[in-house]
Amino acid sequence: MSALDKQEKEDFVFRVFQNIAEGYDGANQRISIGAHLRWKRRAAGALCALLPDACSILDIGCGTGDMLRIFSAKRPRAKLTGLDFSPNMLRVAEDRCRGIPLLALRQGNAMDLPFSDASFDGACISFALRNTADYSRTLREAARVLRSGGVMLVIDSFVPRGLLVRPFYDLYFSKLMPLLGGGFRRRKEYNWLTRSTREFISTDKLRDLMGGAGLTICGEKAFMFGACAYVLGRKDTGGDSIDTGI
Repeated sequence: MSALDKQEKEDFVFRVFQNIAEGYDGANQRISIGAHLRWKRRAAGALCALLPDACSILDIGCGTGDMLRIFSAKRPRAKLTGLDFSPNMLRVAEDRCRGIPLLALRQGNAMDLPFSDASFDGACISFALRNTADYSRTLREAARVLRSGGVMLVIDSFVPRGLLVRPFYDLYFSKLMPLLGGGFRRRKEYNWLTRSTREFISTDKLRDLMGGAGLTICGEKAFMFGACAYVLGRKDTGGDSIDTGI
């Protein structure tokens, strides 16, 4: 992707999320039939199991604050930071996360994080990596702000590999999901979310990019035949990939 193409994608995605911020939570509930919160809790639990109680966690592309609320429930003593490029999404997150102690929200770019090296024990990119203009750069930035031994969680949507599942997946995501998510008024924005998943990398490629960012894979799990999956990577350590089973 050229520099111009990357800028065009970044500008376009910014407009999409500015437009859908107010109805985003309800849309996610409808699209996933409520499953997205269950997947997020499983992924967050896997990350928290690898971090101390009084840890610091950065949620990159925090959106409306789902993961921040989940992290707060699982690690009440954690210092949480949420970053998103959309002011409208952050406004919703501020309202939804009101009352969470030790929480800071920042506007910023996932590809150029406004934090010093080795600032956090954990980092999370939840359903946001595929919306960035440069996956590799985003992962390298996330790894940069992790302390040695820190852990990164990436959870996102993927195209299932199973031949029996694909026709149903294609029908749902191309025809039904945009209407369920955005109705007639915002269906064009939700068409982008379908396209971004189709154009996204595989979990194999994600593991490769995380390895290139200096992370050793230490956990992974797929949901709904691979339509959603998370991968965990630890900075500056060795070890085999495992399914944490959280």
